[in-house]
Amino acid sequence: MDEADRASFLATFATIFETGEPAAVEVRLDGCGEGARRWFWIDMRPETSPAGAVIAVRGFCQEITDRKLALERIRFMTSHDPLTSLINRGHLLERLDQVLAEARRRRENVALLTFDIDDFKGINDLFGHSAADGVLREVAARISRQVRETDLVARVGGDEFVVVETGCEEPEIVEALARRLLRAIAEPITLADGREIAISASVGIALHPFDGMTSSALLAHSSQALHVTKKERPNSLGFYDATIQSEWQKRRVLEQDLRLALQHRELSLVYQPMICMRTTLCSGFEALLRWNSPVHGPVAPDLFIGLAESIGLMEEVGTWVLREACAEAARWSVPLTVAVNVSPIQIQQGDLAAIITDILRETGLPPSRLEIEVTESMLIRNFERAVDTLQRIKSLGVGISIDDFGTGYSSLATLRAFPFNKLKIDRSFVRDLAEESESLAIVNAVLGLGRGLRLPVVVEGVETERQADILRDCGADEIQGYLFGRPSPISTYSAITDAMRPQHRSISIQ
Repeated sequence: MDEADRASFLATFATIFETGEPAAVEVRLDGCGEGARRWFWIDMRPETSPAGAVIAVRGFCQEITDRKLALERIRFMTSHDPLTSLINRGHLLERLDQVLAEARRRRENVALLTFDIDDFKGINDLFGHSAADGVLREVAARISRQVRETDLVARVGGDEFVVVETGCEEPEIVEALARRLLRAIAEPITLADGREIAISASVGIALHPFDGMTSSALLAHSSQALHVTKKERPNSLGFYDATIQSEWQKRRVLEQDLRLALQHRELSLVYQPMICMRTTLCSGFEALLRWNSPVHGPVAPDLFIGLAESIGLMEEVGTWVLREACAEAARWSVPLTVAVNVSPIQIQQGDLAAIITDILRETGLPPSRLEIEVTESMLIRNFERAVDTLQRIKSLGVGISIDDFGTGYSSLATLRAFPFNKLKIDRSFVRDLAEESESLAIVNAVLGLGRGLRLPVVVEGVETERQADILRDCGADEIQGYLFGRPSPISTYSAITDAMRPQHRSISIQ
């Protein structure tokens, strides 16, 4: 028998004589073949004399090696990641609780480092899932070689790893380990088919007891530090910063609330009139999205639209805006146009032309009364797809405007390649508009470009009569701004949308 099990067996045997009660014990036998270990279960029962004294112990012995090995495999599988053989998240939390309790007793510091492979999805897409699995196994092995036996290494997600380092009294020691691990991970990896792949990783670091006293707090703060690091400077490291993470936490709350905003009917549209300079009449409205949250109050469009794009909501939100704006415009008795901004994501993902077709059919709005506004940033993302999508939209009879012209990647080649119907000059050129100013020269240049290309030009951000007079003298086709009406619910402009005589659409509206 194994030496420790022999002592256990003898103790159990003695107990049976003392108590007269049956008992059982499991023992291991070594030397049953080279390198083999076998398990046996021994059930022992006492035999007594007529006087009740134990005079013998009888029992039977059953080999349970296969069952023990199966249980060990099951126990290992429930606590370890099957791909890398590292401990998994559940087992990490158990071990980490023990490590932190011991650290508090010894008054030592503990560092928790969360690693994430940069653009791991790209590896999957380019090399396939089998190669990506090989990368994960290699990264796990490299991390394990760089740490001490007393440190913990776990795989807690798809391409996310955690290292727990004990006894680290200075942040510089933790930073040195993180940089060493990043260098090791960045070494080229040779795949099974001989191809080489270069990768990088980012790491977020949280320190006990400074950044959290519990396992869950350290993991959360380390993950937050990783998120900020990956966003601002991938292939680097970052320590948890409570100030930065507070802003990050607010953003996460805002993201979660935005996901529910559509279902809770918190999103709405406001409308701003566009004025034809030739007729001094309202030619149409631009529909603008607003979010009035019961928790956060009115949220700035620049903030929540960027959030919607980053969390994958923009296509759903954009479709809702198109449907609401077209349904509203279809109710107007005066056939004014409605302009709707679309995100680059709507152009590059899904089928925007098909969505617009369905919405026009559902709402009954004539295509000629809808204008789609796109920004110049859309043009640098998959040029060919953007051109194809816009051409299909234009073939429906829908107008297409380029918004904020002059602030992005403006070029004559762009205007020639894309099927635009209108240019919109950004409000930044109007803010300090005055005769002889540089802004005036730029506005004149764009207006001349529009005339040369036979494209009407809309000028946004007009707030004063002086600006309007200058733009009229320059030959602007349409203007838009607070001078003629702030973005408001469409009911504010019911005298324009529902009037039977066009003179009610005069520029004098406020």
